[in-house]
Amino acid sequence: MGNEVPYLASIGHKSRWSEAGSIGRIAEAIAADGTWQEVDEWRISTETTYRIEPEQAWGKDWFRVSAQCDYEMACHTPTLERAVEMLGVFDSLIMDLFWTRGWASWAAKGRMEANDDEILPPTT
Repeated sequence: MGNEVPYLASIGHKSRWSEAGSIGRIAEAIAADGTWQEVDEWRISTETTYRIEPEQAWGKDWFRVSAQCDYEMACHTPTLERAVEMLGVFDSLIMDLFWTRGWASWAAKGRMEANDDEILPPTT
């Protein structure tokens, strides 16, 4: 694979959910509760909610995977194994974007507040 991007090559495989037994525990939670969810406070007052749930989309069975911090990353995957891999991708992206770009809670790196033109007007 000559077009492989080194950062992306390992991003989904090095996560807390890639441990042996994680997929089984997640599958058990989905079977019992219809969904799996974990909340991680990784900084003071900064939480990320990770979630996997079965969902019908485009006439097929999928797993909806999401990671929600100050924004939400989400996708549909055909298998639970891929869903768990995507958790690792989203987790890595959230951390890397936070430390590199200033996401999730800053307006921009080095600037704590959003400019007026960056804020959506309130909906009524």
